[in-house]
Amino acid sequence: MAMNTTVDNITSPAVTTSPTSEAPLDQAHFTEPFRVALIIIYTAVLLVGITGLTVMISLLKTNIRSLTTIAFLNLMVAHFLFLLTVPFRIYYYVSQTWQLGQGFCKLVSAMVHIHIYMVFTIYSILLTVRFLHFYKKTQRTEFYTRLHGLGASALVWFILLIIMLPLVLIQYGQKTINLPEKQCFKFGDEIHNYVYALNMVLSIFIITVSCLQTCIQVIILRSMILKYGPASHSQQEFWVQIKNLSFVLIMLTCLVPYHLFRLQYLNNIGDLHQINEVFLAITGLTCFDMLTFTGKNIYKVCWTG
Repeated sequence: MAMNTTVDNITSPAVTTSPTSEAPLDQAHFTEPFRVALIIIYTAVLLVGITGLTVMISLLKTNIRSLTTIAFLNLMVAHFLFLLTVPFRIYYYVSQTWQLGQGFCKLVSAMVHIHIYMVFTIYSILLTVRFLHFYKKTQRTEFYTRLHGLGASALVWFILLIIMLPLVLIQYGQKTINLPEKQCFKFGDEIHNYVYALNMVLSIFIITVSCLQTCIQVIILRSMILKYGPASHSQQEFWVQIKNLSFVLIMLTCLVPYHLFRLQYLNNIGDLHQINEVFLAITGLTCFDMLTFTGKNIYKVCWTG
């Protein structure tokens, strides 16, 4: 009897302390290196994004018939809406708890995806029109009236939200009752069946379009260099294409890596959740595009394109 009592006294502390030691990881579901990386990335996104928006507002033209101006107005709106949610992400990664309710968690989580697709859509439309203009397939890079420009912007947002909102409601609305109250941004279990297929299609589409536009941009730049040689830098169209190249590079460095990784993540959600959040955070670096227009000379060249 005494021996049994001794054994119980020795083993019982191990049983009671084990859950306690695992509680912080279960609560936050992020290990320290990933948590620190996420805090650094989102802090950089917030600071640079706010700086870029402030500068662009001061430089923005009043003529909103220009395609470039309309594109950047929409980019600014997309970045602004996304940046509004970034402080809440930083708060969560710092505190490791979510006290703002699961409904708001879904909204913050969805906004980063809406931002991705909005940025990609604007980039693709602007690049496509400029490519067509270069090959003389279209002669206009302006809308007929200001109302046409605003209407085109509203149409893009309407179509995108019509696609995104149902996806968000489907993806983030079925199994979240199993998510612990103080956790957030862990909706991988929602990706199944047709949601899985739609995610795969969207990722492949973005990768394909980005690579195609990169090839077209390289061909255009090569043709201009062959045509003008060392005098290329004095051609206004050359600098317009250089600015287009910056869009392409942003897509290749910020959007494509996430969607390439997502193809693997969708088939191994449980093990890749943390690194997926890091790749997702990197997409926020598209906010840096605002800073590419602070140079006075390049600014003038691009906005006349």
